[in-house]
Amino acid sequence: MSRSSAIRSPFVGLFLLLSTIAPSAGCGGASSSQDAALPVDAPVSASIRGSRYCEVLVAFLTNGSVRAEVWGTQGLNNCPAEQWATVNSSTIRTELNATAVVLNGPRYWVIDGYTGTRPAGMPRLFGMLEMQQLATLMLAPGAVSSMPYVERTVMRDSDFEFRDGAQVFELVAADGSIYVMQSYAQIVDAALSESNLPGLGSRLTLPSGWRYRTRTLDANLHVRTAGTATVVQDELQNTYSKLPAP
Repeated sequence: MSRSSAIRSPFVGLFLLLSTIAPSAGCGGASSSQDAALPVDAPVSASIRGSRYCEVLVAFLTNGSVRAEVWGTQGLNNCPAEQWATVNSSTIRTELNATAVVLNGPRYWVIDGYTGTRPAGMPRLFGMLEMQQLATLMLAPGAVSSMPYVERTVMRDSDFEFRDGAQVFELVAADGSIYVMQSYAQIVDAALSESNLPGLGSRLTLPSGWRYRTRTLDANLHVRTAGTATVVQDELQNTYSKLPAP
């Protein structure tokens, strides 16, 4: 059976937007019932870089609006491949009487630490994989863009930490804005790994004046957002958070 349901507009744009939301819930013009979060607040000595997670995005079309539930493994497990293989979008769509279901993952964090709200949803099984509901969003159909390198506004209070000596992978826009990769995806390219990220720029079709760069930090870098964050994705569905202006 198919691993993903057939999605037509506006759901293509919706689910690309939702995949930029993790680990926090909400987006401009949307209301969220909960805050989504990373697996746990990592101890100072630990790093969550390289941690794997997966999500299931479930949409219901009701009275002209889209209600979208975001379910994820964050805080529960690292989305083992054999369990992720049991998650079937068609089965979930039938079971929940949903309009559309998309499997969003696997993804891997490329941040070292996180401060923010933990999820409070009750866990359930999709196939053999335990997940918890991280967020519920209400959106107007057709209100989102599916294009890469388009800024999207996310409701989020968080602090992403990248530690001294770590590599960071960034998009630099024509106006000088910097977007720091928070997670990479094995959705478009199942073989993508962190070791591929330094050379990723050669694979991207960037907007005019944009560039991709890799650098090694000589001090801790924090991407702090209070209320809203700005995110973009590239065409491989890797997700980047905009570095706030000083």
